[in-house]
Amino acid sequence: MPESTTLTFLFTDIEGSTSKWEEQPEQMAQAVGRHDALLRDSVHRHGGRIVKTTGDGIYAAFETSAACLAAVIDIQLGLLDPAATAGVALRVRCGVHTGLVQARDNDYFGSTINRTARIMNAGHGGQILVSQAVSDELAEKLPEGVSLKALGSVRLKGLSTAEAVYQVVHPRLYQNFPALRELEATPNNLPQQLTSFIGREREREEIEEMLGVTRLLTLLGMGGLGKTRLALAIGTSVMDAYPDGVWFVDLQMIRDDALVAGEAARVLGVREEPGRPLAQTLVAHVRNRKLMLILDNCEQVVDSCAELANAILRGAPDVRVVTTSRIALRVPGEQTYIVQPLPVPMRTESLNALRKSTAVRLFVERAKLHKPSFALTEREAPAVAELVFRLEGIPLALELAAARVRTLAVADINKRLSDRYKILTGGDRTLQARQQTLRALVDWSYDLLEEGEQVLLARLSVFAGGFGLAAVETVCGVDPLTAEDVLDVVTSLVEKSLLRVEESEDGARYRLLETIRDYAREKLIMRDELFELGAAHCDYYFVMAKAANRESKGPDQGEWNRRVETELDNIRAALAYALEGGGDPIIAVKLEVALMGFWILRGYATEGRRYVRAALALPEVQASDLARAHALYVGAGLAHGQGNHVEAKGMLESCLELRRKLAVPVDIAATLSTLSLVRLHAGDAEGAFAGEQEALAIFRQIDNPIGEAIGLLHLGQIHAYVGDERKAIEHLAECLAIARRIKYSEVESECEVNLGELALDAGDAAQASQRFLRALALCREAGDKRGEATALWWMGKVDSVRGDWNAARARLGGALRAFRAFEMHEELLGCLEDYATLWHSLGQDEEAVRMHAAVDTLRQRMALTRPPRADAQIRANVARLRASLGAAAFDTAWLAGTGWEISEAADRALAVAPEEAAIA
Repeated sequence: MPESTTLTFLFTDIEGSTSKWEEQPEQMAQAVGRHDALLRDSVHRHGGRIVKTTGDGIYAAFETSAACLAAVIDIQLGLLDPAATAGVALRVRCGVHTGLVQARDNDYFGSTINRTARIMNAGHGGQILVSQAVSDELAEKLPEGVSLKALGSVRLKGLSTAEAVYQVVHPRLYQNFPALRELEATPNNLPQQLTSFIGREREREEIEEMLGVTRLLTLLGMGGLGKTRLALAIGTSVMDAYPDGVWFVDLQMIRDDALVAGEAARVLGVREEPGRPLAQTLVAHVRNRKLMLILDNCEQVVDSCAELANAILRGAPDVRVVTTSRIALRVPGEQTYIVQPLPVPMRTESLNALRKSTAVRLFVERAKLHKPSFALTEREAPAVAELVFRLEGIPLALELAAARVRTLAVADINKRLSDRYKILTGGDRTLQARQQTLRALVDWSYDLLEEGEQVLLARLSVFAGGFGLAAVETVCGVDPLTAEDVLDVVTSLVEKSLLRVEESEDGARYRLLETIRDYAREKLIMRDELFELGAAHCDYYFVMAKAANRESKGPDQGEWNRRVETELDNIRAALAYALEGGGDPIIAVKLEVALMGFWILRGYATEGRRYVRAALALPEVQASDLARAHALYVGAGLAHGQGNHVEAKGMLESCLELRRKLAVPVDIAATLSTLSLVRLHAGDAEGAFAGEQEALAIFRQIDNPIGEAIGLLHLGQIHAYVGDERKAIEHLAECLAIARRIKYSEVESECEVNLGELALDAGDAAQASQRFLRALALCREAGDKRGEATALWWMGKVDSVRGDWNAARARLGGALRAFRAFEMHEELLGCLEDYATLWHSLGQDEEAVRMHAAVDTLRQRMALTRPPRADAQIRANVARLRASLGAAAFDTAWLAGTGWEISEAADRALAVAPEEAAIA
């Protein structure tokens, strides 16, 4: 049998066997003996092999899932009659999974074995559980009368990835079992690991013990030691202790201290509130939660990580923070743990001793990924021991060396390493020396490259995160390389494990390891190409952003939004380059103009506003009326999208003054139109109407259908605001016709929502529902996440009108989560008011009063008003609640709600379930 193979595995166990052995040992001895014979006969009859017995169960391997299924059904059918097991009824639970394993010494190793055992442990006596992989393989091969019952995608205890579990249903077998055992229900975002985690048992035990007494633990060490993998393994292992989750914040690509709190908040679902520092909001969110936060790669933003960790320690007593960094945070209460290289064997160790070494196991397993036929044999053992010893057990060094087994024997790798290590032989074996050892290894890898490969590797450091081949050809394919050279050189770098390839919807994307990228950037500086490549990188992503901005106003909006999302790290890098004076600072403003729609639709308004503020502070931008006007316009649109109408109005008025001087009609009209909408939301319907009429006239004069459609949309909203439904419908219908003609889905979907609102107000829930469903479909097709949330919100309102409380809760909940994620404060507060109305309908009046009080207080703080009709409806609802509860109970509930923060109000809305009787 080959060393690496795909097999199907069966694990079984007798439920409750311990108590049976204690109560009736003689009968159990006979019963288990017959049980063993029955299982052995069934396995062998269907072509399987029992690898070993496990207590009162077996661990068996089969060539196919179908054979394994036949065997396990035979086993359970045979156990139905207690006479088969000496009159003692034995209930056996069974788990089946298929996957790739390593075969060694008549046994199998790998995550497939662990997962099979966990699947079995989740079941009950008499139950057969199978994995998604088995279900897929058996899709068209199930025996007659047999089916699979999906039990959902669950987290199995001790495993870092979820598993879809199915129960085998057979007409003669019991089917109604309790919920699965040992399920990992703890919320988390720990990324799936595609390679196995080897060793570190001692470190894991020590760190878990330290986490019992410290609330901030920093894993210290140089790059390449596996700090991230160790932190993720710890998070998986201790997950049971943190009911509110284990959350991983990847800071690898974050170079700006101002983004750290935002990245942590994004992971935790916390959004910025106007007038309040984001870190303060984040701490308030986690104050009463018991969770673990893993901050990964802190060294480049250590100050902000220290501030965030310190704030959490002071304000959230049940939160544990684990960080990985090359330097300590130096925060009071911090405990550090130095992550050392893997233990290495002596050069003279035996083959058996080498096989037990974690460093050797890591090298051999990774070498097999590059050369499946590679094996640790008696002949190879001395060379492998030499290599692992000289590389000092550094995981990244071992992985880079393993990549060379494709073309070099291990002994040849050792010769090359020896040549490069001569300068380090006399040094002290301290942490700094180990850092130099890693550099020596990367130096060695770099020196092995051809000149063109060295040039391209250095140039690739200009990219942030992943990147595509077309970008590399454009940015890096300049003298001494050509665009035509790039593919071959990229392929070579991938083969030499200096460049990683990832599959995406757009095909292959590439990524440098962080350590390699830092090294390559030094080489780029030495080549004196940093400025030139930075400018080329910025130009490339500016061209892409412009194309996305242009195409997003048509039928391909969704596709272009997805592309920008994929390249967000590179776009951020391009913005940073322009803002830091790497090239023409005006490019920063142009990028912001191109990204405005993306930032709004995809929920990046806070980040976009920060970039706008930075651009407005540049002397070159302040000196240019055109650039300043553009920046003001973008900033205003982003502020308006987050409900900050006061700031938006001020910026737009300044922008309009500049643009009237510049006398570009389309810019004047766009500013007037946006300003009209801001004025409307601030309660100035008269000013909004006058401005929009002027804007619409200009758009029509210059034959701009996009602007005309937006102007008509705004006029429809203005008329709806003042209660003139006839004119509102007239303008909206005209807008809808233009939007459909020019295929502008963003405006079309918003128009459908507005028409649906009017229909709902008129009592036509059926038409309203059709409008909202149409808007939802348009938004999903276009990738408009904000519009999708809004349509979902209004569909929830329709459900409430119809009395479908369960559907209303589900849709309002989905909308509320999105509003919070995208920082759509105005819509979020409106949705919370709908929750209050829902609770009142279900008889939960005190909860409804508390929510109304919270929203009322938050609206005053944020200066967010309601349209007149909506305001009248809310006031009437509140009056009915006062009458229902009585003044004393109402006032008590109202006072309690005024103290809620926006995150607390949202949490309450999502957590409080209607009483079953009320739902029925």
